[in-house]
Amino acid sequence: EINTVGGQYEYRKNKWNGTFTYSNSISNQPMSNFDAKLNYKLNEKNEFVFQYQMLNKIPDHIYNLHQSSYVDYNWAYDFKNEKINNLEAVAKTQWFEASLQVSSIKDYLYFSNDAANPQQQIISPKQYDKSINYLTVKVSREFKWWKLALDNTVLYQEVDQEEDILNVPQITTRNTLYFTDYFFKKALYLQSGFTFNYFTKFYMNDYNPVTTEAFVQNEREFGDFPMLDFFVNARIRQTRIFFKIEHLNAKMTGNNYYSAPNYPYRDMMIRFGLVWNFFQ
Repeated sequence: EINTVGGQYEYRKNKWNGTFTYSNSISNQPMSNFDAKLNYKLNEKNEFVFQYQMLNKIPDHIYNLHQSSYVDYNWAYDFKNEKINNLEAVAKTQWFEASLQVSSIKDYLYFSNDAANPQQQIISPKQYDKSINYLTVKVSREFKWWKLALDNTVLYQEVDQEEDILNVPQITTRNTLYFTDYFFKKALYLQSGFTFNYFTKFYMNDYNPVTTEAFVQNEREFGDFPMLDFFVNARIRQTRIFFKIEHLNAKMTGNNYYSAPNYPYRDMMIRFGLVWNFFQ
């Protein structure tokens, strides 16, 4: 049973708009959260957002207690709270959108495999007693010409840690090239194009079906495979239709794509749907 008390302060002046929130527990189990968000709206097309969060987070229940018919999957711990400091700056401009986030995590909780044989899984919770520093930089920009558009998002991530505990791909990119137009005296709205997804190799977390939790593994790297989708979106008056071919290039890149170790990513598949609104 956890009881918390807190408050919120809002600040507005000229082009500035801020929200400051603080909460703290008044029970035996300590926890707190301080969140400050400040917006500066230069004009209708340009806005800047600054946010800082200091979070003292209690462990999820599964880390402290788990009971199972499997003998090796029973534990009872009393882990310390995770301490997270997060600083983020976002720029939304008429040319691009970019964000920079710097995080510092202490007493990070995670699962790892205790089995001597890497082909077996006997996972248990752990707590990392050192600091983890995490940096992300994301840039988005859409280019438009005629009836064509190219929407791009690139994410760069970097982790500073003594051991490989928090593993993420260094570069992730998503790019969509699409065509948009009206036909038949604007009775038909059509949008069609391709979406490209890619991320670099990294020590991807594995999945444990007993606990339905991901756990850290540093044996094999996964990634470095492109995924290409084709889509068609259409609207005819009050009817909307979509058609999508996912992972169109599955046969071209070979059977070396995974959503988690030992869990292959899906092969090429087709999705389609119809939404018909009887009233407009």
